Amino acid sequence: MNRNKILLATLLAASVFAGPSAYAQSWVGTADYTAGSSEGDEDVVGPFNTYDAGAGVVLLQPTGMSGGTFTFDGVYQSYVTKHELSGVPVVAAGLDDTYELTAVATFTESVSAVGGIAVTGGTFNLYRDTTRDRDYTTDSGFTDGDAILTGTITGGAGAAATDLSFGVTDITIAVTDYDRSVFSPDTIAAGGGIFTLRMGSELDAPFLSGITSVGGNAYDAGNGDLLYAADGYLALAVPEAETYAMMLAGLGLVGFMARRRTRSMI
Repeated sequence: MNRNKILLATLLAASVFAGPSAYAQSWVGTADYTAGSSEGDEDVVGPFNTYDAGAGVVLLQPTGMSGGTFTFDGVYQSYVTKHELSGVPVVAAGLDDTYELTAVATFTESVSAVGGIAVTGGTFNLYRDTTRDRDYTTDSGFTDGDAILTGTITGGAGAAATDLSFGVTDITIAVTDYDRSVFSPDTIAAGGGIFTLRMGSELDAPFLSGITSVGGNAYDAGNGDLLYAADGYLALAVPEAETYAMMLAGLGLVGFMARRRTRSMI
């Protein structure tokens, strides 16, 4: 996903929603995934500062409309494919083999008719599971491990690219808890990352075709639900600034515009 990172980072740099002052200093440390494990065949990884996620899925469900503003509930599920230190991969030999790391987020947001996004809340959780059992088709195995990092999304704002292929949203998140026996040093307070949303790619069709629910929420296209493939990364930060920042794709906006475009073609 390096191309997506560069493209979105370029868009973000020009955005009025974010700037260097919004982000805390990067956390650099080690994760001991054997801590508290009954298996003991996980890795000790580090130093690193970023989690890179693999192919994930996003479900957007419309909750209402008022004065031209649409509201959505969203769910995101994915898994970690690698650790990085400032863009350089860090060895984790057993990851996605003898154990897995899964990421789950929920969020709410409103989207105006002119394309403005306001994120009004949400949660983020990272799980370590001693068994690699995630399954998008059965919607299982994403939350059955140990929650090693938990965050609260407190707000945000954003916009989408003009070609509707991706979006950028600056979302504030505070890390509310994490397993201090896993992470060292114990100075994590925030996270920041860019998550991309792919729209209508033929390559994603086989992946999405068997998915009927995400995070226990049934996907109902007839009710206006939107289902997309997504990927991204999460960088960890220490409590240097008052504001904790995380970047996600402009999920609601892209979905909203896709619905408008689809309706205009009918």
